[in-house]
Amino acid sequence: MKKKLTVAEDPAEMVPTDSTNEKQDEEAPLKAKRSKPEGADGEEVVYQPVKLSRSDLYRPPTAEELNQLKEAESLFHCSLLKMKMEELLKEVALRERRKQQIDSFIQTITKLLQAVPDSPEVEVSDLSWLSGAVKIPFLLVPKTSKGKFHMAPPASVDLIGSYPLGTCIKPRVMADLAVTIPADILHPKDVINQRYPRKRALYLAGLAQYLTSSSDIGTMRYSCLHGNRLRPVLLLTPPGKDSSSFTVRVHACPPPGFFKPSRFHPQRNNIRTEWYTGLQTSQSESSEPPTPHYNSSVLGDLLPRAHLQFLSAVSSQCSAFADGVALLKVWLRQRELDQGAGCFNGFLASMLLAYLLTTHRISNTMTAYQLLRNSLNFLASTDLTVNGISLAKDPDSTAPSLAEFHSAFQVVFVDPSGHLNMCADMTACTYKQLQHEASVSIQFWDNPTVDGFHALLMTPKPMIRTSDHVFQLCDLVKLQFSCKKLNLLSELMDHSGNYVQTVLPFILSLLQQGLGQRICLLTHSLSPDPEWSVESEAPKYKAQPPLSFGLLLRPELAASVLERGPPADSPKAAEFRQLWGFRSELRRFQDGAITEAVLWDGKSTCQKRLVPRQIITHLLQLHAALPDSCVRYVAAMVDDVIQIGNEVPSTGEEESLLVVQSYDDLSRKLWRLEGLPLSITSVQGAHPALRYTQVFPPQPLKLDYSFFDREKTQRSLVPKDGKPCPAYITPITVICHMEGSGKWPHDRLAIRHIRTAFHIKLGELLKKHHNYTCRPSPTHLDVWKTCWWHHSFCSLHPSLPLGNKEFCFLGICPPHLSQSNCFLFFYFSFVTSFCSFSRSCEKKSLCSSVLLRWASFVSFTFSPPLTGGTTR
Repeated sequence: MKKKLTVAEDPAEMVPTDSTNEKQDEEAPLKAKRSKPEGADGEEVVYQPVKLSRSDLYRPPTAEELNQLKEAESLFHCSLLKMKMEELLKEVALRERRKQQIDSFIQTITKLLQAVPDSPEVEVSDLSWLSGAVKIPFLLVPKTSKGKFHMAPPASVDLIGSYPLGTCIKPRVMADLAVTIPADILHPKDVINQRYPRKRALYLAGLAQYLTSSSDIGTMRYSCLHGNRLRPVLLLTPPGKDSSSFTVRVHACPPPGFFKPSRFHPQRNNIRTEWYTGLQTSQSESSEPPTPHYNSSVLGDLLPRAHLQFLSAVSSQCSAFADGVALLKVWLRQRELDQGAGCFNGFLASMLLAYLLTTHRISNTMTAYQLLRNSLNFLASTDLTVNGISLAKDPDSTAPSLAEFHSAFQVVFVDPSGHLNMCADMTACTYKQLQHEASVSIQFWDNPTVDGFHALLMTPKPMIRTSDHVFQLCDLVKLQFSCKKLNLLSELMDHSGNYVQTVLPFILSLLQQGLGQRICLLTHSLSPDPEWSVESEAPKYKAQPPLSFGLLLRPELAASVLERGPPADSPKAAEFRQLWGFRSELRRFQDGAITEAVLWDGKSTCQKRLVPRQIITHLLQLHAALPDSCVRYVAAMVDDVIQIGNEVPSTGEEESLLVVQSYDDLSRKLWRLEGLPLSITSVQGAHPALRYTQVFPPQPLKLDYSFFDREKTQRSLVPKDGKPCPAYITPITVICHMEGSGKWPHDRLAIRHIRTAFHIKLGELLKKHHNYTCRPSPTHLDVWKTCWWHHSFCSLHPSLPLGNKEFCFLGICPPHLSQSNCFLFFYFSFVTSFCSFSRSCEKKSLCSSVLLRWASFVSFTFSPPLTGGTTR
């Protein structure tokens, strides 16, 4: 801690002590390079340490300091985690300078909006009052609509959202501004047939037209609130270099209480079929299908101010509320769950914390880390698709019940008014993904050996990194045919013609039913919030990026080629046949049961891995009228590089299994051999194919002996003239360990001869008992077994006493190919290993040789782990 003093004010401080002089002399070169600060009167300023008394130095810690120490000890695995949390919060928080810029820009916008001129009243469908430079941010489908409209200054301009609440974080800084539409522009019956959403869009277009002439506005663009086309917004940025630092989002809202909340009950209809289709029908209002999603979209514009008041009251009671929301927002952003249609946005994160606080599941005195951890724990353990939650303490009699909300929406989280489901656009798959991520995050926090902070809050986790298989639906315009195939006219009216969001829940339900136990999780991408210029028409639904889906597979069931259904006489058999169509057939199984079943194509392992793709393409074409050309499946993309085989493509799994089976059979026969001077203590495979890591495993090969001449001197096969060169057979190395013995000679040449004798003896026994072709050599034994060559190393364990110590080492000779390299070998080699160390001079050369061979063996043994070994 440094104290700032001026020279003129305290001359006594200018007289330093001896130690101070020495210190100043040492730091003189460094100070000479720095410019000295000056005080208010232009005087030079010196910095000196504050002198603390002994009582201050040894003062006991305060209660706050003790609480911080206890918190760091009990809550965090290490003190660094707490420091990282604090630094992260400082990094994402807005600086005072940025807040001043936002406040100044909002004041400028407010003054401009209050000066919006009036315009004459026209029909809603009449857009002649708009200049050609500004378009309406709405898809006018159908084009006809009743009502009158005119421009007028807003009734009020208010700040809403995260900025006034103090939970706005970087890097995407967004301040929300609610502009109240004057009551004389609206009509109480405007909730019917999209009249209010269209007037709302016209009012935003009028504001944009007026603001285009102002030089205080940088850029203007349209967007949609969380991908909802019924709720367009106007994005404004400041001019100059601050244009990319923050954005002001302008919402057009009706006056508070203008529409009755009971009008937006999930079971009520506000879109007439006759108006939407243009065909006359005899349906009455009571027989019209409900429009819950349309109702929630309109109702959401009535409640932003009430939501801000509720959250402000809750946050005032919890000092760490803003920091807890900030951490939860960072966690959601890293998983791409906070943007797009049906996302779990920052508003829902704030409401979730408010719910936990108001229901006393968490305490007001908890820290930001505790709020984050308890929120994730609640998400992981609570299924809002089955048991919804509500913030309404005393809802009125017209408010829907939770059961009514569940009948209309997949995920239910009711706001404090009791009328609005804040998760109306969220699918069950999105919430299941949220649950899965929360559960994994809790496991990371509980593991002290993992850096949970970096993994959960600093590492992006897109879909491509969290899914085993990913596929995309392209050419989204064909989803219109899916709506017709699935007969989704009522749902299409509810989503105001957005066929992508209409058909998405049905596709997810279809895939979930078809994939069943093969997957642990089915996820999908969230349609991003579109942005376009105020001079352009609103983009079509087909203009959005392809829909992406992710599959988290269950390894033990994902590759099964058989889908076994109910018995033929079961009532569920009809549902099974309806789901699978012509692929379903009656089959009789070995247990005598006759059931419905579906058999998918797949002979090799690489083909079985793509059974989910067959299921997806079949179901989408059968039920949603989507051809294979619309599905872009991302899995096994590089299998073509390593595929072998012409008739049945394979990526080496079956070949590796054959190698392992051959090795296991040879290992069992080696164990049973009798007649060796020393018994075998273990057999270990030392080839990558035996641990399923060989890219191209050795394949069994039968030689055509008519292509060769026999060379009797070296007992080899020599290719004939004019015949093709024989294929190379990869040797498979196996190491046999023999039991130890103390009766070994000290001469190295004698030991090599004994090892060669072991090779000869082992080859004779294999030839005698199993009729294997063997070729012994001083370093190894080649065994030809069922079209494989085993290259065997025999490892002998002599134990030679030297002085009062006894050592045992393993040495290994590198495998080499014999002159008959036209074959692929399975190497079996008995490596003679012994150890004898002596301090005498005559043993120094032997010790050096043993050390070198031992080092070679260690390098060979520990570089790849040996698997498939057996030990007695």
